Amino acid sequence: MQWNREKVEEFKASLSITRVAEALGLVVKNGRTHCFYPMRHAHGDRTPSLSISESKGVYRCWVCPDVNGDVIRLVQQNRQCSFAEALQWLAEEFRPWEVENSDKIPVKKIEPPDRSIIRRPPRDKEEIPSELHQKVILSFLKKLSPVEKTPAASWLTRRRIFKSVWEKMKLRYIEDYDGITKSLKEEFGIELLQKVGLFNQKAHLRYYKHRLIFPYLNKAGHADYFQARSVIADVFPKEQNLPGKVPIPYNISALNFEPGWVYLCEGVVDTLTFLCRNISAVGVPGVTSFKAEWVPYFKGKKVVVAFDPDEAGRRGAVVAQELLLAGGIECVIAGNLSLPEIFQRKEGEDINEAFGGRK
Repeated sequence: MQWNREKVEEFKASLSITRVAEALGLVVKNGRTHCFYPMRHAHGDRTPSLSISESKGVYRCWVCPDVNGDVIRLVQQNRQCSFAEALQWLAEEFRPWEVENSDKIPVKKIEPPDRSIIRRPPRDKEEIPSELHQKVILSFLKKLSPVEKTPAASWLTRRRIFKSVWEKMKLRYIEDYDGITKSLKEEFGIELLQKVGLFNQKAHLRYYKHRLIFPYLNKAGHADYFQARSVIADVFPKEQNLPGKVPIPYNISALNFEPGWVYLCEGVVDTLTFLCRNISAVGVPGVTSFKAEWVPYFKGKKVVVAFDPDEAGRRGAVVAQELLLAGGIECVIAGNLSLPEIFQRKEGEDINEAFGGRK
């Protein structure tokens, strides 16, 4: 899609900053949510410090002077990406134009809604009963295909992530996108599907390009949360989380309260890489997503924080370490250790790349 200043401003005006925040996985209540940089806050921003003004379409943190801006800046700071990447993510998520037979020529332009409508103060988001939320997610996951014989299989193999782990972690693939879309709409209705977060504001199943699904299995082996991944080159963002609160770390079954070491990884792919080598590991969906409420899960464990060796990863590792140490959990950061060569990584190199995974 070709953008110019006029189109960008028009697109921004058509967006609800609250809906964008929720699509990013933020929990917004009464115009407040948690800051992206809890390490700068006392007690990890336990009381939300980031305000969102729906009427003005802007946000600001009352502690961090550099955390503020419009809806595009919100995506940039939350996802730690460029302006162009943020705009691409917003276009993919909210689809300002429907395009047929070309990814460059807009064939139908959607006029921006009346500003008085989209800037109306938001109502409190209606809570969905947890049992109903779980039912919807479980139904969605049951409609998916095993990854074997799908495009995800070759992608995972290139990443040196193998079948035994695909099956153990119940990885799935969206093979019949249109069929699944129709079946879910018939079973639950679009309003509920949008509230759960499976469908976007245009009534489309979110994961058209992100068809590899990583369920977050609880200790009983069930899932009411997942992360989606694109196996197509040059798709941005590479991952899409189910909107809403991330309930548990990925592979929580490794946190069994028994003595031993466990690696804390940045993302599902790095976690799966360790699991393929019989190394105990759990994952978080991003470097800013480790939660203080997760600390008790790590009881009895010694933790190595193995986030990516870059600026964001190092900053996030310090926050996770501080939260774990405050909870009485022994914790070290991988970059501060003298590790065997196989565990040593270059600047910006993730765990999967270090073990020979090819993108």
